[in-house]
Amino acid sequence: MRDPASEPWSLGPVVVTGGTGHVGLAIAEAFVTAGATTIAIGSTEARAAAAGARLASLGNGHGLAADMSDPTTVSRVLDDITERFGTPAVLVNGAGINFNRMIRDLTEDEFDRLFRVNVKAMLFTSRDACERMAKSGIRGRVVNITSGNYRYARPDAALYSATKAAMEMLTRGLALEYGAFGIAINAVAPGLVDRPGFTDPAFLKVADYYRGQSANHVLATPEAVAGAVMFLASAGAAAIAGDTIVIDGGFSAGRLDFPRRSS
Repeated sequence: MRDPASEPWSLGPVVVTGGTGHVGLAIAEAFVTAGATTIAIGSTEARAAAAGARLASLGNGHGLAADMSDPTTVSRVLDDITERFGTPAVLVNGAGINFNRMIRDLTEDEFDRLFRVNVKAMLFTSRDACERMAKSGIRGRVVNITSGNYRYARPDAALYSATKAAMEMLTRGLALEYGAFGIAINAVAPGLVDRPGFTDPAFLKVADYYRGQSANHVLATPEAVAGAVMFLASAGAAAIAGDTIVIDGGFSAGRLDFPRRSS
């Protein structure tokens, strides 16, 4: 087992945007449990307070409310984190939104909102954090939470898939530009993430479809996503850059329902 003091998160705090959500909180919990000072950023005061209380019960964890889709806010928030906890050594971009909409029904405001939250926030938060790491000589990590949707299109999700594809390409570009500073930047792309106890009929219908069409017949879990993020943020992943770990049970590997030819 590696010495925890050798891990990037021993050099400064871990910042998780979208850290108050279903998956983001699991990621933040994993870092806190590993001994990292962790700040979970959410969009509302109530969710940030709840996440902060949960993380504080596990270790050195904190909640913070902020709109990271505004570059001015990004700079202010990272200034505050740096002043209180030190220069961030690990950034996890987990904030994102989605809504189902056919292309013919999309509005310009919806287009702008999806790209502002899913893409603009990730890019400017990553750039600001990486500049701080580089100036401080921190060989840090950035992990972007994209989606298996970047690999395939489906009706009513074209715009969401496009934002995730943009995140994938920006992950590669950021990795190339900041790799010279020893900063490794990668992505984790979950498929549909399980929500035990969730009873929404529409979700359960989609979940059954994903299980049926996945090679392993399982859904991604928040814990599985957190494990992949922890690996990419670790010292052991120093040689991985501009790459993506897909966690979808093999859903994107191919089609199980493709008609078989008789032998």
